[in-house]
Amino acid sequence: MNFINEIYRRNKLLAQCGTAFLVLTLLLGIYTPFNDVEVLGINSMIKPIKFSLSIWIYAWSFAYILEYFEDKKAVRRFSVLATIVMIFEQAVISIQAFRGKLSHFNQTEIIGGILYALMGIMIVWLTVSTLLITLKFIRQKSFLISSNKVLSIQLGLIIFIIFSFWGGYMSAVNTHTVGAELGAKGIPFFNWSKVFGDLRIAHFFGIHALQAVPIFGFFISSLKTSESKKRTYVWIFAFLYFAFVSFTMIQALMGKAFVS
Repeated sequence: MNFINEIYRRNKLLAQCGTAFLVLTLLLGIYTPFNDVEVLGINSMIKPIKFSLSIWIYAWSFAYILEYFEDKKAVRRFSVLATIVMIFEQAVISIQAFRGKLSHFNQTEIIGGILYALMGIMIVWLTVSTLLITLKFIRQKSFLISSNKVLSIQLGLIIFIIFSFWGGYMSAVNTHTVGAELGAKGIPFFNWSKVFGDLRIAHFFGIHALQAVPIFGFFISSLKTSESKKRTYVWIFAFLYFAFVSFTMIQALMGKAFVS
């Protein structure tokens, strides 16, 4: 409860946004067993659930780390933009799911294609804004937290941004599967292909560097060792994490499944 209160204290807008999407996740989860609409062979509610869950984590993560950014005006602008974009993206995904239509890679209907294009434009806008505010944070001169915590947030954001743009690559090639058509069933819930390359895997792990790297950085802060060693540990962890995500990306591009 203290953590939730702290999230709300730091950034009320993103905190409320995240809470709303958590509630939506629960409601969609309750409805899923009663839904008989399928998209590409799976329950159409699975995708909205995955995205609403991810947006909840995204919103609360930014609500927490933006506290350390000095430019509060930029933080407010970013928070408003992120909230608008996430609501629009989830709305498109959910509406299309209830209609039994594709939300991504939709080239079969005019409305679906327009919504997908608009969603893509807004996501690029948000990703560029994330890059700009991250550059400000990297150039920031003073911080209220230790240098290893700052470094973990910076590196987490950099990896997050790189693999956010990887989502743009999937849109450019108009698929997330290498070696097969869209629609093959995969591992439970995530639905990653067990037979062919799946570009979504690198995107998933890459964007969650936003949580993984800072959590590691904050965790090692309690170690009784020098600040320079802690920074070295953060660099090593971030490099290994980036190497792992890059491996999943190359593996997918080669048409090989992550798990079989």
